[in-house]
Amino acid sequence: MLNFDIFKQKSPKQRFLLILGLVTFALYLVMGLAFIFWAPLAIRFNFIPAWGRIAIGVFLIFYAFVRLLSLGRRD
Repeated sequence: MLNFDIFKQKSPKQRFLLILGLVTFALYLVMGLAFIFWAPLAIRFNFIPAWGRIAIGVFLIFYAFVRLLSLGRRD
């Protein structure tokens, strides 16, 4: 399960890496949602079929959650 010890007092380096990991999670999540729902992106990538854009978006969202879980498991 999730390890809530990641919110304990940390060194500045560990805190920076935690914040960087959370920002990376948010970035991948937003990119995945943009691939699925943002219409101008669909026009820009019109050579990718709709199911392909949805597949890429779902993969990015899944990857974001895998990174978030691995961030919680680190020491």
